[in-house]
Amino acid sequence: MTLTLISATPSPFARKVRIALIEKGVEFVVQNEVPWHADTQTSRYNPLEQLPILIPDDGDPVFESTYLMDWVEYRYPHPSMLPDDPDLAMQARLVHVIAEGVVDAMLLLFWEMQRDSVSADWTKRQLRKVKGGLADLDRRVGEREFIVGDRFGMADIAVIAMLGAHDTMVEVEMIPAWQQYTPDMASWRALYPNLVRFEAHHRDRPSVNATAPHMFDLVEKVV
Repeated sequence: MTLTLISATPSPFARKVRIALIEKGVEFVVQNEVPWHADTQTSRYNPLEQLPILIPDDGDPVFESTYLMDWVEYRYPHPSMLPDDPDLAMQARLVHVIAEGVVDAMLLLFWEMQRDSVSADWTKRQLRKVKGGLADLDRRVGEREFIVGDRFGMADIAVIAMLGAHDTMVEVEMIPAWQQYTPDMASWRALYPNLVRFEAHHRDRPSVNATAPHMFDLVEKVV
């Protein structure tokens, strides 16, 4: 079976799926695009017009990153990205949920900053989510090599993708904009030492290194 992953170069959602596929040794082809541009192909495959989209040659397109992670896990069960112990597997899924929530809040903040009139209350609320999620994940990581269990898996993938997304926000100079509403906001690298150690430990892992995000050029107005 041939898999095509419609992705976007900075997308943490697509990056999670890419890392999981690489870890499982599954061959796939990446098709990058900007999902907000008029020439996007997303609507052909996903009625919600969101990335990532995984297109197998023997079935319908699969989309939404959390569902996709489950799809990949069930379709390609070895090696598993979840611990064998059910309780630890649920912990890993919870870490995935927290990391996903932080990413969602950061993206909402990115688009809010593009508006002519920014809602201060809305922005502060999203920044609380970012800081709260990062602080919680920093606590959960602690001094561990792997966040949950004894091998690299879904929880680690989700956190690495989230941290890469935060680095992209730093790259596009979101931090100074956010500091207008939350003065003590800073890069995660300055605030969360456990996450810094964790990311440095896994940075050179082939699946992590090969999927490092970089921002694309937005040439059409989105908001």
